[in-house]
Amino acid sequence: MRACLLATELARRSGAGPSLQREVYFGTLMRFAGCAATSHESALALGGNDIEVRARGDLIDATRPLEALRFIAGLGFGREKVGVLSRLPRMAGIVTQAARADCEVGAELVRRLGLPPGLAEPVRHSVLCAFERFDGKGAPSGLAGQELPAPARFAAVGFAAVMFDVVGGRSSAVDVVERWSGRALDPAICQSFCETPDELLALADPEDVYAAVVADEPEPGLEFRDDDHLDDVLAGFGDAADLKAPFFQGHSRAVGSLARDAAGSLGLEPGPAYRAGVLHDLGRVTVPTGVWERNGPLRPEEWEMVRLHPYHSGRIVSRSPVLAPLAPAVSRHHERLDGSGYPAGVGASDLDMLARLLAAADVWRTLGESRPHRPALPPEAAARRITEMPLDRSAVRAVMRAAQAPRVAVPRPPVDLTERELEVLRHLARGSTKRQVAERLVISPSTVHTHTVHIYAKCGVSTRAGLAMFAMRHGLVESSD
Repeated sequence: MRACLLATELARRSGAGPSLQREVYFGTLMRFAGCAATSHESALALGGNDIEVRARGDLIDATRPLEALRFIAGLGFGREKVGVLSRLPRMAGIVTQAARADCEVGAELVRRLGLPPGLAEPVRHSVLCAFERFDGKGAPSGLAGQELPAPARFAAVGFAAVMFDVVGGRSSAVDVVERWSGRALDPAICQSFCETPDELLALADPEDVYAAVVADEPEPGLEFRDDDHLDDVLAGFGDAADLKAPFFQGHSRAVGSLARDAAGSLGLEPGPAYRAGVLHDLGRVTVPTGVWERNGPLRPEEWEMVRLHPYHSGRIVSRSPVLAPLAPAVSRHHERLDGSGYPAGVGASDLDMLARLLAAADVWRTLGESRPHRPALPPEAAARRITEMPLDRSAVRAVMRAAQAPRVAVPRPPVDLTERELEVLRHLARGSTKRQVAERLVISPSTVHTHTVHIYAKCGVSTRAGLAMFAMRHGLVESSD
């Protein structure tokens, strides 16, 4: 958000017209919206803590070998560090693929926003260039100079300045903008920043940055066409959060659908129940993927991070006037009637019916999903387990009735996929390698490769994360698969 304020102001001072100002504003806000896209791959390749990798990696110039080596050598501990160092020869490819996936998911979220035609494509193109550099040494396409869209060039300077301001203060921000000028950053925009850095950084550091960003949106403001449009946007962000680990994929959308279907019997409106469901786990992106994917007991500090993820979900939702009424339920979906839940440990008297419904829907879906420490439970075992938990009885009954109701047939995707391609797609979206897909479907690896090429081309994606977003949106991946 601070980068958005700074980049948009730099665009104004450059003499940019209203159209370009809007492109810079939305392009900077959405620049890293796809940041959870490769959390699983980053955790596997770079030591388990994808959040640390992102935070530290953004502060280095990866084209400088010494900086890159110091960064990589500092990742992971023990066996994790050995694993990271063993991947050094493939690191360039890993980074390029991660950049491509982040950009692809971010661009999909831009598409969901439904920006006006003249604005949507420039913003999408800007997000696709989030990891490109002015000197052409970026990823994934190696674009350089004026090949980079202007919104991406303004956003890059905005992000560099505010990141280093946070880490090392104003002098550090000025130093990095000067050092990266002509390399990662557009020299003309860097020069504009360096003329009045204190003024610009103060402008980008208001008391309430969220309110400042909302107020700074260039006219005309973005409006959602109708409830279905808003629901699609919210579900898209839920899908993006579910990319945090392959076994989460489809969870948020499934909880939303289950809560919506059960709401009527509890006297609740289905629309708010669905929105609370698709948003309830946004806060899981604050927890390193290595924690979610651990198949053994969590360390105390890791458990504390897990306990706080519903709080973060609620805080995100609470800032929107339209969504704020959902925040109490979203932040309490892990609370229990007897006070044994988290994050606040509140009991029955503090849990309204929407919170109780959301808790029951979340538990039911989770029990039917596989996790690193246990397989998915069959419906009978899940039913026994959920009825033993301190959850609202009426909410549990409503959820179980909704879960057992005849399912509406899943519509065919908007592309021509064969049944075999659909099978392969589901496994690929879940993070299986081509070899693993071949073993599970008892077909040759070369056949899987051919199917994969066709699937990616038909779905218009180039990464596993992009394929997972496509699959979740079109109901092709059930969370219990």
